Amino acid sequence: MNKDRGIITVLIASLAFFSVVLVRFSIPSLLPYMVRENGITTAMGGLIISLLWVGYTIFQIVGGVIVDRYGYNVVIFVLILIAILNIVYPIIITQYYILLIIQFIMGSLLAITYVALVSMVLINYGRGGLGAGIYQSMFFLASSISIILSPYLFSINRCLPFVLFSTLVFLSAVPIMKVPKRGRTGNSSIVIGPENIRVLGMGFIRFSSGFSYLGFLGWSTYYVVHVLKVSPSYSGFYAFLSSIMGSIGAVIGGYMGDRVGYALPSILSSLFLAIIVAVIPRLSIFYLMAFAMLMLGFLYGFYAAPSIAISKFTKNVGAASGFLNFMSQLGGSISPYLIGFLLQYYNFSVTLLLIGVIAIIPIIIGAIFLIMRGANYI
Repeated sequence: MNKDRGIITVLIASLAFFSVVLVRFSIPSLLPYMVRENGITTAMGGLIISLLWVGYTIFQIVGGVIVDRYGYNVVIFVLILIAILNIVYPIIITQYYILLIIQFIMGSLLAITYVALVSMVLINYGRGGLGAGIYQSMFFLASSISIILSPYLFSINRCLPFVLFSTLVFLSAVPIMKVPKRGRTGNSSIVIGPENIRVLGMGFIRFSSGFSYLGFLGWSTYYVVHVLKVSPSYSGFYAFLSSIMGSIGAVIGGYMGDRVGYALPSILSSLFLAIIVAVIPRLSIFYLMAFAMLMLGFLYGFYAAPSIAISKFTKNVGAASGFLNFMSQLGGSISPYLIGFLLQYYNFSVTLLLIGVIAIIPIIIGAIFLIMRGANYI
């Protein structure tokens, strides 16, 4: 594939990723409406978020196998399923246990989408870090928009955000039909998980970042309502500070990874993420808190692109990228429920301090694995 067609493919995959991230963050953004209503506690609210991440986490590995065996064009059918399923949310949003089941199914479909689209980028565009950076930047743009719009649109009409986002997902599948079909993305054997200890080490780094950042982001609207005393309908306008700078960070991080290697940018940004999450509730000056929230998005973007770009060095791109995203989502699956559970007993200061401290442990483990193997190129 020539360079022009390669960048067009990156843009097509990125727009599809943008649409599904809108879906992914619509339900977490509505927690201020859902918690304390219909008997939902903070722990139950955390479980609503975590069940999506559990499905998303488990099916990273499954999605990698599917993409390596059948090619990334399977994403067209998955996008259509996501668009249809998302329409169901307004009907079952007050049915707690049905909502949990739908969250798990949605997370599973979103996982296959992520692996297929990132494989499409890494296979068709030579500059892996930059391509991954452009692709990952859509996570932050879409999560910011979803966090802003979902509570506001829901306050107008409970169906509005779901219908709008489903339409965008369906439309995003159309350009993918123009991307050249691809069969296997790996070799003749299917590999599940990391192919070497360096990929495993990067997996621990991604676990930490998912644990600290995704946990906080999932509770960001609830956080600004209960700490900053913002109205629930406008909570997204404040919470989006935690994600909006991620697009810039993703592009810069991907570019830096191509230049200086992928290990050090990932390690340092993950460490700073854990530290900021731990201290952010203790910042009493609003402007300092706003700056810290902006830095959370920037650092997660800066880490995300180089840490996934190492997949291009492996024999099975789908399986490797699936494993790496599995690790970040594993962290992101555990922390929302843990935060909700801890909030039953502690305030945000103590809860997020514990989250930040725990997140530092896998960074140390991952850094040791990377250094042991002399990971100079990643």
